[in-house]
Amino acid sequence: MVSSRLHAWVEQRVRDIPHAGDMEVVVRKTRLMCAEQACRRRTFTPSTEQLPARARCTTRLKTAVLDAVIDSGRAVAEVAADYGVAWWTVQSTINAAAVLLPDVDNLHVRRLGIDEHRYRRVRWFRDDGGAWRRVEPWMSTIVNADCGQVLGIVDGRDSAAVGCWLGARSQAWRNRIEVVAIDPSAAFKKAITARLPNAKISVDPFHLVQLANLTVTRVRQRLIRDREHRRGRKIDPAWANRTLLLRGYNTLSERARARLDVVFAIDDPTDELSAAWGVKEQLRRLLTVNTVEQARTEKMILGRYIVAADMEETWRLWTTIEAWWPAIEVLITHRVTNARTEAANTGIKQIKRTGRGYRNPAHYQARILLTSAARRAA
Repeated sequence: MVSSRLHAWVEQRVRDIPHAGDMEVVVRKTRLMCAEQACRRRTFTPSTEQLPARARCTTRLKTAVLDAVIDSGRAVAEVAADYGVAWWTVQSTINAAAVLLPDVDNLHVRRLGIDEHRYRRVRWFRDDGGAWRRVEPWMSTIVNADCGQVLGIVDGRDSAAVGCWLGARSQAWRNRIEVVAIDPSAAFKKAITARLPNAKISVDPFHLVQLANLTVTRVRQRLIRDREHRRGRKIDPAWANRTLLLRGYNTLSERARARLDVVFAIDDPTDELSAAWGVKEQLRRLLTVNTVEQARTEKMILGRYIVAADMEETWRLWTTIEAWWPAIEVLITHRVTNARTEAANTGIKQIKRTGRGYRNPAHYQARILLTSAARRAA
């Protein structure tokens, strides 16, 4: 029913986009009376798109603060001070916009990437028995591996947290998932096997090379301790060129290769360091092949290197390769890595630095999801 009965005139102070310094906007509206006797509400004021009912800020102001936080990457407190509104006004605008994001079940996703990141610094708490307990606040990020959009964020990095998020998705959505890229994490593997039985697991090559580099580092440290009974120093060629040992041989210049030869000739009397380095290089060659047949051939060569080295550190690496070999074959066949997931985590860390940390995980997750969706749309 359309009403034209005037009850009173009201004035309302609202916040709008600043123009030429401080500006106060006063809206003078009519309060009308409802002519319908059955209506419980006797009076009302008209609302517009720019000024909805009971709003204290215009729609264009909320759009401006949302763009300043999401698109420009500014801190919430900084934007609030710049536009002359409260901190909670900006944060509530972000939370309301996050609710309007498309449902994950409606997105056509074929490949996933899962990785963890630290939400805040490590803390210590006392339990009921008086003992101190270490708490590491981790969060797991689920990313669309094809485009890099963050689909979900869950607390923790165990199988229960990731499995609960995957289980909340529709059956049709889960059936579409073909490959999931993860780090060598048994917890993530367990969640994927339980919730996505039809999906294949691909292990990220960066972390496999990282494990091989860690093997070289452990051998180098052990040799120094056994021979010199101390830690490595600058006078030790192996320690002075420790970063050179971790680089790929095909990326080195002639000068760098000559330095590496000097290290093996002077500071490796037992040839254990060069053996561990050879294992690392063979693993890098294995991960660059294009077919599974070539990968199996390179694996046989790697096994010979492991037997020739015969060290605890290299055998530990071989055990990891054997345990994750089916995932390595999926990696070689489909070439699905965690590169986009790591890129998303880099953006998440930047958000955390901009906000100087977050105490409320809901606010943290809303900003992450909105920023990722905006980048994907751009």
